[in-house]
Amino acid sequence: MKAILKAYLARKPELVYTNQGTAIWKTSVAVRGRRKEDEAVFVEVLALGGLAEALAEMDPPKGTYAHLEGRLQTETYEGKDGKKTRLTLVLDDFALLVRPKKAEEKAEGAEEAQSEEPF
Repeated sequence: MKAILKAYLARKPELVYTNQGTAIWKTSVAVRGRRKEDEAVFVEVLALGGLAEALAEMDPPKGTYAHLEGRLQTETYEGKDGKKTRLTLVLDDFALLVRPKKAEEKAEGAEEAQSEEPF
């Protein structure tokens, strides 16, 4: 199933390699609804091969707001509390985003700095 998410990186990404030499970039994201009281849903994120290595070079920190596209899949595994299900997004595309409110604040701050006269 194809999915498009706008989410925050919930942990610092890591790059690992399989025994066969395939690069895997791993992290998780927190997806929230539009309302503040909406609970976050955590989704594991994987990128493979060249995309994984490119993302590792980008090195986005935890808390980065991003646009993610890829194939959504579920995995069932045995946890301490019994069977659990994990959502995983296998990436096709990744882009860093700037929150509109923060971008406006930065633009306003830049305009104020330019209009101030030096002493």
